[in-house]
Amino acid sequence: MTRALVYVGVLIAIMAVTEARPKSAEPKCKSGPVDLVFIIDGSRSVRAHEFETMRKFMIDIIHELDIGLEATRVGVVQYSSQVQNVFSLKAFSKSAQMVKAINEIIPLAQGTMTGLAIRYAMNVAFSAEEGARPNVPHVAVIVTDGRPQDRVAEVAAAARESGIEIYAVGVARADMTSLRAMASPPFEDHVFLVERFDLIHQFGLQFQDKLCGMDLCLESDHGCEHICESSPGSYHCLCLPGYTLNEDGKTCTPIDLCAEGKHDCDQICIASPGSFSCDCNTGYMLNDDKRTCTMIDYCSFGNDSCEHQCVSVLNGFNCRCNEGYSLNDDLKTCTMIDYCSFGNDSCEHECVSVLQSFYCRCHEGYTLNEDETTCTMIDYCSFGNDSCEHECVSVLNGFNCRCNDGYSLNADMKTCTMIDYCSFGNDSCEHECVSVLKGFHCRCNDGYTLNDDKKTCTMIDYCTFGNDSCEHQCVSVLKGFHCICNDGYSLNDEKKTCTMIDYCSFGNDSCEHECVSVLKGFHCRCKDGYTLNDDKKTCTMIDYCSFGNHSCDHHCVSVLNGFYCHCNDGYTLQEDGKTCQSDNLCNTVEHGCEHQCVSTPGSYHCICPEGHVLQDDGKSCGTCRSSNIDLVLLIDGSKSVRPQNFELVKQFVNQVVDQLDVSPKGTRVGLVQYSSRVRTEFPLSMYQTKEEIKKAVMNVDYMEKGTMTGLALKHMVENSFSEADGARPAEKNIPRVGLVFTDGRSQDDIQEWAKKAKEAGITMYAVGVGKAVEDELREIASEPMEKHFFYTADFTAISQIAENLKLNVCAAESQGEIEVKDPCACESLVEFQQVMMSTLDQLNQKLSAMTKRLEVLESQLLTRK
Repeated sequence: MTRALVYVGVLIAIMAVTEARPKSAEPKCKSGPVDLVFIIDGSRSVRAHEFETMRKFMIDIIHELDIGLEATRVGVVQYSSQVQNVFSLKAFSKSAQMVKAINEIIPLAQGTMTGLAIRYAMNVAFSAEEGARPNVPHVAVIVTDGRPQDRVAEVAAAARESGIEIYAVGVARADMTSLRAMASPPFEDHVFLVERFDLIHQFGLQFQDKLCGMDLCLESDHGCEHICESSPGSYHCLCLPGYTLNEDGKTCTPIDLCAEGKHDCDQICIASPGSFSCDCNTGYMLNDDKRTCTMIDYCSFGNDSCEHQCVSVLNGFNCRCNEGYSLNDDLKTCTMIDYCSFGNDSCEHECVSVLQSFYCRCHEGYTLNEDETTCTMIDYCSFGNDSCEHECVSVLNGFNCRCNDGYSLNADMKTCTMIDYCSFGNDSCEHECVSVLKGFHCRCNDGYTLNDDKKTCTMIDYCTFGNDSCEHQCVSVLKGFHCICNDGYSLNDEKKTCTMIDYCSFGNDSCEHECVSVLKGFHCRCKDGYTLNDDKKTCTMIDYCSFGNHSCDHHCVSVLNGFYCHCNDGYTLQEDGKTCQSDNLCNTVEHGCEHQCVSTPGSYHCICPEGHVLQDDGKSCGTCRSSNIDLVLLIDGSKSVRPQNFELVKQFVNQVVDQLDVSPKGTRVGLVQYSSRVRTEFPLSMYQTKEEIKKAVMNVDYMEKGTMTGLALKHMVENSFSEADGARPAEKNIPRVGLVFTDGRSQDDIQEWAKKAKEAGITMYAVGVGKAVEDELREIASEPMEKHFFYTADFTAISQIAENLKLNVCAAESQGEIEVKDPCACESLVEFQQVMMSTLDQLNQKLSAMTKRLEVLESQLLTRK
C-alpha cells in the first residue's frame, strides 16, 4: 500500500502542470524520492511543432518536481526504429541541466518500435549502472502518437513485473488497445488519450489540486455505504467482510457464495452474507465434515427376515440371494438354481446339476473331450498295442488287426505276408517276371532293354548312348559298336578319328598363288590384296579406289591392301587422313563472325572492333557482358510477408531471371529463403537455363516464421558463394552479386555479416517493401547507395526493380568490375603470338609425319612393281 501511495503521488506530481497558476507563487510538492524516466516517440509521424509541445510537456513537469540525487531523479529516452538515451537518471542533479539537454534533442524521424524502447528502459535505463536506486519507486511515462510496429504486450508485462509503474499517454493517432497493453492497472489512472499534442497540459490541470494530497475522508464519507479509505489526494470506498463493492464504487451487496457456486456442499447450500452452511436431502444424513452426505443404511438397524443378504436402498431395504440361488415368492427365502432344468443341449450325453453350475457326463465306452461337452469313443489302440504287425483298428470296447495294402492277414489274425503276384501265372513277360509290393514287373536278359510296353525286350543300341569316340559314324552290334568315316574321309589307325583326303597333295600346278583342298576336291586362292580372275586360277591386285573414293575430299590413291587420300594444291590434308582444309578458312567456311574473321593454319577465330567485347558464343560483339555473373538471391520468408505476397516475391525473382543470360559460362543463379532459419532452395550449380530456374522458383514453399536477416547473410558468405555450391573461382574475375529482399526489421544483428559480404567482394543489393527498415537496407547495400538500394511501400510495385537491377549490374561491369582484355594491348599481342607459334609448330609436326607416310607408300609400290 505504501508503494502504491508513492506511485499515485508521482503521477500527481508528473501530471501537475501549472499553466493555470504562476510557478513562483506555490511551493513544490515533496512526494518523496522517485526514479522517473520519460520514453518519448521520435518517429517520422511526429511533426516538428508537435515534438516541441512534447518537449515543453516534459520541461513543465520537471519544474514541478523536487529534483536532486536524494529526491527525484529524471532520465529521458527517445525512440523510433532505434533507441537513443538522451540522458540517464544519474546524469543531472539540477532541473536547469535537464531542461538544456531536453532542448537539444533532435528527433530520430524513423519508425515506431515502442516495444524495443520499453525493453531498453527495463534492461538499461532503470539499471543501477545508469543511476536507478533500490527501494525507490521506478516510474516510466510513455508518450506516443502511433501504433507500435513491434509487439509491446509481453515486454510491457515483463517491465511491470520487474517493478516499473508505466503511464501511457497517447496523442491523436495512438491506438487505445496498445496503450492499455503497456500501462499499469488500474487503466483509468494510467492510460490517457487526447486528440492533439497541445492538450497534454490539461493533465496538469486535472491533478493540480492533488499535488500535496490530504485525508479527504475526514471531511466527508463521500457517499460510501460502509467504509471511506483515503489515499494521497484522493479516496475510495470499501465494504465490510462478506460484502462486495457495486459498480457505483460506493454501495455494497452481500456476497451469496451459494449462488456464485463458491461452496463445497454435497447436496444443499444455505447462504449467509459472505458465508454458508450445508444440509442433506431426505433419506441422507450430514457427515462429520459438515459438507458431504451419506444415505441412511436401514439394514444396519437389525433385520433377520432376509435368509441370505439385506440390501439398503433410499428410505428402505431389499432381500438378495447368494450367487447360485433365486429369491422365492415371499421375497425373503432362497432356493438353489437347477441349471440342467433350463433345457441344456450343450451336453452330448448327460447333464449333472451342481451349485451355481452343471457338468456333462459320457456313456460307458466314451470319454469327455476338452470342451467338457462332447464325447469321443475310447481308442483302445492308443494304450499301446504290440500284437498287431501292421495296423490296430479301435472298435467299441475293443480293437482289431489290419494289414497294409499288398499284404494278407495270417491265420493268427495279427501277422501279415506280402502277396506274390507272379505266382498267379503270368505269360505276358517276354523274358522274366519279378514280384513286388502290390504287383509285379518284367525284366530283360543282359544286352537287352525293356520296351515302352513294359513286357517285350529290344537289343541295346550302344551308339545311342552318345558315343564321342567315333568322329563320324557309330555302328551298333550285340553288347558293343565300331566306327566308320563319311565319304571323302579315311579312318585313321586308332579306328576312331577320320582325316579328309588332300587332293592338292596329288600334285596340282594350275593355281597361280595357292591350292586349297576341300571335301572331295580343291580350289585356287589369291594372296592378301589380290582377287581371283574369271579362270579361277590366276590373280590380279585389288584396286581399292575403284570401290568409291572412301570419303577422300579430293583424290584417292590405291596401294597394295589399301589406299591413301591426296589434296589439291592450296589445301592441307587433315588428321583424319581424308578431309582437305583450305589454307584460309575464313574464305571457305560459314564462320558466323559478327565483325571480322581471322584465319590461322587449319582454323580461324572472330574479333570485335575497339570498345567492344567478344561474347561467350565466340562470334557476336557487345558493349556489356551483364550475363556473366554469379547471382544469389536471399528472399524473406517471414510470417509478415503473407502467402499472397510471397507469390509476388517469386514473380519478382523470375522477372530478375528474365533479364539475365543464364548459361554455365554466363549467369549462374542461386536462391536462399530465410525466416527463423536459413534454407538453400537451389545452389548456383544446380540449373543452367532460365526455364529450369523459373520452374524451381515457383515450386518454393513459404517458410512463414521469423526474420533472421543476419543469419541469412552469414549463410550466403560462408556457403552460397563457395565453389562447392557452384561459384566460379575468384581468379576468373566473375562478379559475385547478392540480392536481399525483405519486408521488415531483422530480429538479429546484420552489421557484421553485411560488412563481411562486401569485404569478400560481393556486390550487395538491398530491396525493401512495406515495413522494411531503411537503415538496415543501407547497411546491406553496396556503394554507390542510389544504385544498390531500393524501397517500395507496396508489394505490387516491385516489378520495376528487376529492370533497374539489370541496368546497374551491366553498368558496374562496364566500369571495369569484369576483366575484359584489350586485343591491342601488349600482353594480348604476346599471348596471340605464343598461340600462333604453338599452332604452326603442331602443323609442321603433322606435315613431317605425312611426308614420311607418303615415302613409305611409294617405296611399297616400287617394290611390288
